[in-house]
Amino acid sequence: MAIITINRGVQSGGRKLAHLLANKLGYQCLSREVVSTCAKRYNIPEEDLYERLMEAPSRWLGPSKEHFRYPLYVQCTLIDVAKQDNVIYHGYAGQLFLRGVTHTLRVRLEAPFRDRVAAEMSEHGKSRDEAEKYIEKADSIRHRWVKLLYDEDWHDPALYDLSINLKTMSIESACDMMALLAERPEFQKTDESVCRLDELSLACEVQAAIASDDTLWKHLWEQSIIVLAKGSVITLRGTVKNKDVGIAMQDVASKVKGVSECRFEARPLGEVLTHRPEYTTGHD
Repeated sequence: MAIITINRGVQSGGRKLAHLLANKLGYQCLSREVVSTCAKRYNIPEEDLYERLMEAPSRWLGPSKEHFRYPLYVQCTLIDVAKQDNVIYHGYAGQLFLRGVTHTLRVRLEAPFRDRVAAEMSEHGKSRDEAEKYIEKADSIRHRWVKLLYDEDWHDPALYDLSINLKTMSIESACDMMALLAERPEFQKTDESVCRLDELSLACEVQAAIASDDTLWKHLWEQSIIVLAKGSVITLRGTVKNKDVGIAMQDVASKVKGVSECRFEARPLGEVLTHRPEYTTGHD
């Protein structure tokens, strides 16, 4: 069975579509529930976690440690839920959090701006001007989040398996189409895709552990260290400020549950390689 993620802007009909599809397929439907579970798991006030996720990092200074950590924590939580299968997630960055897991159907939902404004006015009693400004700001924040933290454009069609335009299609028709697609062989669980999900889970847990260290999180962000998993073996790849930073990262990674070995393929700044190293572990 498939995992389904629905990416949408505010008041685009994503919640209604997700619940309609969940009822049709008998799937579990999640959004804010993942944030609630994440908050309990990492001992963070739920409102603080949610507000940080809805707040754009500074485009000049980059993310704070909370801006950087919290999406990783949510990703770890979502992956745990996704292992159960039969899940529909209509929330923050699901199309990125589960990237590379082939039994995930990633859907982008678009709705006319005027319809979104009307829905915001009706639901929250706002004036048209207030609703327009709110939706424009929310869209801008999500775009900046994805660009700054993942270097992706959240409108890029390559991030999705299916894009749906509600200007020309009803939510009921969209639901029927997605239900059929979710049953297709391309989105069914395989041994390989389950292995990939497990490796993604382990790599994410390691990255979250390193990000949780107040002395290491910024090195992880600034030096673009990539955490790769192959089975239970973790590889740290990239450039570090000095060897002590790399050793500290390796020590943190080695203590994460499920890690049998941590390999260090990062290198200090200024060190010149005479040949390109052969990387034989993990997934790019």
